[in-house]
Amino acid sequence: MKIAIGVCEKINGICTTAGCFKALNNKEKTFSRYKDKDLEIVSFFTCESCSNNSDENLIKIAKRLEELGVENLHLGVCIVKCEVHRTKEIKEIFESHNIVVVEGTH
Repeated sequence: MKIAIGVCEKINGICTTAGCFKALNNKEKTFSRYKDKDLEIVSFFTCESCSNNSDENLIKIAKRLEELGVENLHLGVCIVKCEVHRTKEIKEIFESHNIVVVEGTH
């Protein structure tokens, strides 16, 4: 199964994303749903829709992930707790491209 992880750009220089990868590698937390599945992480990207006031880049990312066959996107806790409350809109962008959005990684 092909998956992707999206995190907030504001964590750059603050977060190592080690928690996301630990949960992924151990198939625990929100990744426990994949215990019996082979996983391929296709993309790890940052969301910057709040800093540029545009969804254009996220739409491009969603289209590309759909082309690559990504089935599920995990939004990091940093996006789930989005300071500008854009989580719903972010989810809708990816869901409109046939990608299941899972809130959280660890």
